[in-house]
Amino acid sequence: MSEAPPAAPSTASRGRRIAARTLLILGVLLTVVSILSTYVKREALDEGQFKQTSRELIANPQIQQQVANVMVDALYTNVDVSQELKGKLPENLQGLAAPIAGISRELADRAATELLARPRVQDSFVQLSSVAQARFIALLHGDTKVLDSSNGNVTLDLRPLVLRLGDRFGFVDNLAQRVPQDSAQITIIESDNLKTAQKVTHWLEQIANFVWILALACWVGAIWLAQGRRRQEVRSLGIGLMAVGVLVLGARWLAGKYLVDKIVVSDTVRPAAADAWDIITDSLAAAGWVVLIGGALTVIGAWLLGSSERPTQARAALAPVMQRWEIAWGAFVLVMGLILWALPIQIFRTSAILAVLGAVGFYVLRRQVLRETSPPAPPVKVPPPAPADPA
Repeated sequence: MSEAPPAAPSTASRGRRIAARTLLILGVLLTVVSILSTYVKREALDEGQFKQTSRELIANPQIQQQVANVMVDALYTNVDVSQELKGKLPENLQGLAAPIAGISRELADRAATELLARPRVQDSFVQLSSVAQARFIALLHGDTKVLDSSNGNVTLDLRPLVLRLGDRFGFVDNLAQRVPQDSAQITIIESDNLKTAQKVTHWLEQIANFVWILALACWVGAIWLAQGRRRQEVRSLGIGLMAVGVLVLGARWLAGKYLVDKIVVSDTVRPAAADAWDIITDSLAAAGWVVLIGGALTVIGAWLLGSSERPTQARAALAPVMQRWEIAWGAFVLVMGLILWALPIQIFRTSAILAVLGAVGFYVLRRQVLRETSPPAPPVKVPPPAPADPA
């Protein structure tokens, strides 16, 4: 009697393949939304992250120079330095007041830059930035009273730093009364854009906490539906993630180029604007690189599970390591630890997801290697039947 042929591996129906691919694309799109919403929430609404970004900004020499220019302009716009010097100099030297005032402007520029390089002054800048952020957050929650003193705009008030700079020149009396409250404000968001900022930030804040769960659920659903094609679906997921990383990094570069080249008019401000953009969007770039590299690792993992000659040879080469579980998983922990250390990951949640997904993929790979390289079980010897007991 001939043996029945082995059953052909089941494959997903056309409807399941379409559903799987739809879920995969939806998960990739939700990943983009998750990256953007998380970035906005951390940079604009997280106090600790905002302080760190502010400190990096004011520590940049190009930005220090532009902030120093704002401070000196505010001081010399509101104080007639030449007249002040004329009143302080002896009568026979009062004609030198104007030349000395010009020289003092150069000294003020240098003094402002040196002042902003001091840690305590940088701490003051961070505190002033935090006040502006607190006002912005209050505004997003409907408290418009915080903008009564800034004409409806969200501003960074540098007046305390201007007064500190003026105190270094002893020839100016009653400086606090001469420098108006709004004389050294940097507008962050204008009143015309507040409603749009409120709506966009509100929605991004709401979805940042859970949209990544939806993206993960879409990926799991897509792989589950793609019966018989799961390796190909995992490979497609990796390619999609790589595309997301390229999209995020490309959009950041294009937006920064447009901001610096088109919006910033002054050539002297452009270096500071470029550095500020790089610092502010550093976490966005980090997320883009993490997704790009994570997608590449996913594609490599899917390739290792392939049935062609090279993946099969690669699995055979890994077999000596995979045979003993303690060596295999120890090597996995070491490699995964190095990957997580090398990647610019800024959120623990991302590290946890990568570690779990990496462990699942490694388990599948090791199981396949063991199935292909383990020696076949010896045939079970069936004892001959006992002789019949003669009657």
